[in-house]
Amino acid sequence: MTRETADDLWGADAVDHALRYETPERITTALNDEIRRQTEALPPADFRAWALAQPWPKFCSIVWIISGALRERLADGNLPSTLLGDDSDDDR
Repeated sequence: MTRETADDLWGADAVDHALRYETPERITTALNDEIRRQTEALPPADFRAWALAQPWPKFCSIVWIISGALRERLADGNLPSTLLGDDSDDDR
């Protein structure tokens, strides 16, 4: 996914705001899997509504993934420690 995708779904201001939030929900395999299932099952407008119905910290993490910001920060090695869950947060 890309920043353009996220901006199209929620608007650039909302995406900027979500990416600046300091304590998003930790990103785990379970969260990634949930987002993948929702993007595959729902048309864009319904995915947008689903994401907006999540608690704010979870929505922020969804924005990190959908916007590609997570991928970019991982590539730069500059990822906030509050963002990624550890293995104990994963339910695999």
